[in-house]
Amino acid sequence: MGNIFRFFLITFSGLLLLSCAEKNNELSCEEILDTSYENSSLNNFEKNKFKDLLINRYPQFDQMFQEASEETNIDKNLLAAISFQESQWDPRAKSNMGVRGMMMVTLETAALVGVEKRLNPEQNIKGGARYFGILQEKNILGATEADKLAIVLASYNLGPTSIINIANEISEDITNVTWNEISERLETIKGQELNLTDNGSYTRGQQAIDYVNRVKDYYRLLSAHSCIAPKDRLTFSLGN
Repeated sequence: MGNIFRFFLITFSGLLLLSCAEKNNELSCEEILDTSYENSSLNNFEKNKFKDLLINRYPQFDQMFQEASEETNIDKNLLAAISFQESQWDPRAKSNMGVRGMMMVTLETAALVGVEKRLNPEQNIKGGARYFGILQEKNILGATEADKLAIVLASYNLGPTSIINIANEISEDITNVTWNEISERLETIKGQELNLTDNGSYTRGQQAIDYVNRVKDYYRLLSAHSCIAPKDRLTFSLGN
């Protein structure tokens, strides 16, 4: 089965490369891809792991991400990037906090978004997408659209209440708080302040910052593999 998926992705990637000149007037698909990997903050091990799983694991879930994207109007590559950061596209993934599946959905979130079986990849992907959509709809933080996207990603990872509490510490007008301001505050936050557990010296606040940055990286790589030029991608606060 793995060989079939490998053949599918290699063939599909080849077709994208052939058609890229028509989609992008300035850069070829190969140039977009090479530039995206060169500019990525991921180390070589992480880049190679991503490439391997993109070929050997992702194709069987591609249509599920597409359907979730169509249902929620959220960029497919963003959903896939969140999922890779959460579980590396492993439908049986489990954390020590009890979250499960492709989008690492909690029992509470599963009930909220109608997921009956968290280990069912289709249900989990759609449930995670619905929850992300809820966070986007309810979010009032962020001075710009780029700030808002980064803040919602942090909320998906850390919980919206924690992010709102941080914003209230920063400014009385939380609608104009920036992701840069929130991330600076997160750098100083330890897990006990959020009723969460740090991983040794790796604090929960820093984990949330790294989470956002890694999702951004994976999103850009997935977009590059889809031959989407930088000017046509979602814009994130910081590092664009």
